[in-house]
Amino acid sequence: MSPLLLAALTDALTRAQEALAPQVGNVTAVAGTQVTVSLRGATVTLPRLASYAPTVGDVVIVLPIVNGQKIVLGKPA
Repeated sequence: MSPLLLAALTDALTRAQEALAPQVGNVTAVAGTQVTVSLRGATVTLPRLASYAPTVGDVVIVLPIVNGQKIVLGKPA
């Protein structure tokens, strides 16, 4: 395999792993089932699990799901 192709494949796999990795964010607002989270310098509004009762200031785990969408799982114990 050529070094150029190997480098391109490695880069693509690294980006895919990063896109699927859970992230940690901070809750900045709550409106019904939607949670606004500060995540890697950006503010995003995301759905949450029904079992999670968010509070502003919570540190939460955000999980990528399908087609670039994410969901707030809740806060770690």
